[in-house]
Amino acid sequence: MKKGNSKFIPLVFSVGDTLLLVLSFLFANYYVFDSVLPNKVFYSGLISGCVILWFFMCLKLENYTIPRIVYIHKILSQNLYTLILFSFLSGGLIFFSTDFKFSRLFFGIAIFFFSFLLVVWRIVAISYIKKIRKKGGNYRNLVVVGMNSKVEELIKTMYTNPNYGFKIQALFTDVSVDGFFKRFNIKKIADTFKYLEENNVDELIISLPYHKSAMINQLMELADNNMIRVNIIPEFSEHLSQNFRIDYIANIPVMKLRDEPLQSMLNRVIKRTFDILFSTFLIVTVFSWLFPIIFLIIKATSKGPIFFLQDRTGRDGLSFKCYKFRSMYVNHDSDKMQATKGDKRITPFGAFMRKTSIDELPQIFNVLFNHMSLVGPRPHMLKHTEEYRLLVDKFMVRHFAKPGVTGWAQIRGFRGETKEVKDMENRANADIWYIENWSFLLDIKIIFTTAYNMFFKDEENAF
Repeated sequence: MKKGNSKFIPLVFSVGDTLLLVLSFLFANYYVFDSVLPNKVFYSGLISGCVILWFFMCLKLENYTIPRIVYIHKILSQNLYTLILFSFLSGGLIFFSTDFKFSRLFFGIAIFFFSFLLVVWRIVAISYIKKIRKKGGNYRNLVVVGMNSKVEELIKTMYTNPNYGFKIQALFTDVSVDGFFKRFNIKKIADTFKYLEENNVDELIISLPYHKSAMINQLMELADNNMIRVNIIPEFSEHLSQNFRIDYIANIPVMKLRDEPLQSMLNRVIKRTFDILFSTFLIVTVFSWLFPIIFLIIKATSKGPIFFLQDRTGRDGLSFKCYKFRSMYVNHDSDKMQATKGDKRITPFGAFMRKTSIDELPQIFNVLFNHMSLVGPRPHMLKHTEEYRLLVDKFMVRHFAKPGVTGWAQIRGFRGETKEVKDMENRANADIWYIENWSFLLDIKIIFTTAYNMFFKDEENAF
């Protein structure tokens, strides 16, 4: 595993998965049948079939293709997605293909145990790969041609990060570089061709202006002839802050400016299903006793309704009625003015609710009514939407997704009063990042972090 992608990584992952899947079925056999299978032929066939199905599903969904720039939450999300499909597909095949009365408990325990072992195995394996790279193994030799702000950012954040295993052999540019980049082997762009022919290079990064398209084509041809993989960073990407991808329509490349995971029907179904199940669980187990207590305290401490309803901006810019526990004395400015520190409109119990975010709990019903999701950009009052859409670049992009009871911006500290436009810019940027990087595991992380903050962290911006 000294250099390159290491052809053994997919093999190690597939063998490890096979052993863990077989071990899971053996554990289920021990737990359910006391290690004595009631029908050895059927259950042996079941285990063999599941191993083969899992292997081919992982190949199809590229679970064994580990990217060099690896994010553990994305790897786990991809594997959990495969697990869900595998469970339904294997269970369905068993049900429809045989009349044999197999043990659902046996199958369920095997899948549950395998899921747990798989997550642990992936975390350990990815951590070990990163450790190898930090020690100088499993690396790729890079040559970078061209210099702009995006190339500088990639070099500083990715290509010099020891977790990803890159070694920059040379940096070709005709512009002067600062102290950070002087550590690299700096050469003139005109010397690129000779260098590529005389040195062992794995990957070529090109970011040259459009008027140098002839040189870009020559570099790509030279790279192909020398088995060097090429990545192009368009120079105009300096002006793009969001993720984008290239699609092909009738062999014509078309740039799509934003990649949104929640445009996938499957991802939306997963998110909506979790919203319904988790919201129903909270209503039955917590709200059934907590809400009556809150009702009584609100009624006993101030005059007015229990709930505060306000029109807020939702997905696609459409408004909806957002539910909250009333935390203020009844006033005429609630749809115009944000709450501020020491706001005299806030009741004593309302201050406690806002500090702990208890006042937001009724929005769980907004989730059930499909106005909101458990996780997403926080909805703003209509007046603020109209104001900030003119002041904050790309502010309305956050409305591509359903608003959330909590969100990435909130756990990053961008919550509460927005004293300056920069405060709202930070919030909007965090919300857009969430939209472009959504995963089911990211939602789980945000929910658990929000719960932890509610009980154990003093939020200085919560008032």
